[in-house]
Amino acid sequence: MKYIYVIIASVLAMLAGGNYADAQDFNITRGIVTAFNDIPLNNVKISAFKSGDTAYTDSTGQFAIMSFNKDVLTISASGFAENKTRIRKNKLYKINLVYRAKETSFNDAVNNKHIAESALRQAISPTSPGRGRDYSKYENIYTLISSEIYNVRVKGSSVVNTKIRSFDSSPQVLYVVDDRIVSDISYILPDDVKSVEFIDDVGTTIYGMQGANGVLKITLK
Repeated sequence: MKYIYVIIASVLAMLAGGNYADAQDFNITRGIVTAFNDIPLNNVKISAFKSGDTAYTDSTGQFAIMSFNKDVLTISASGFAENKTRIRKNKLYKINLVYRAKETSFNDAVNNKHIAESALRQAISPTSPGRGRDYSKYENIYTLISSEIYNVRVKGSSVVNTKIRSFDSSPQVLYVVDDRIVSDISYILPDDVKSVEFIDDVGTTIYGMQGANGVLKITLK
């Protein structure tokens, strides 16, 4: 039986432009894909660059894929940011995908059966207990906002509402940190952020004219 695996590995190595040495590094890579750090994702596509194999996660988020040592896995799921992970032998991988805060992400994630609607709704709720988002990967508060918030654009140290067309070329949004209006948010470290949301509907009326361009609400840990 082991000779069959060697033959398969050799063929895969040639198809990937490798050599016999690569074939000797052939193995089965296993792991689990999650979101929000602890929610398993179903039906996530896993692709190995060198071996060319493709696999999908099961309902518990687990997967197994044929790969080579130092292969690169591409992990993709609708509604989540794509992840690329370089692998080595004899390691169980836990890969956490970042949810894209876009208008279509919720339906994309649910309709493709990656996550249950109730679980996703609870996870993205600003009041969700014990499951804060991990924003530490962002360099500063502005890169966090530009990556996580839909319908705003970061211009230097300003955040503007892209939906508003006016004579004002920079429709600056109102900053509210821990329910207090502030003029500067540059001091906030991404790792200190518990939640961030953008409001540009009737919810802004409590702020009067100050909230006319929308309100960026940040809650700190």
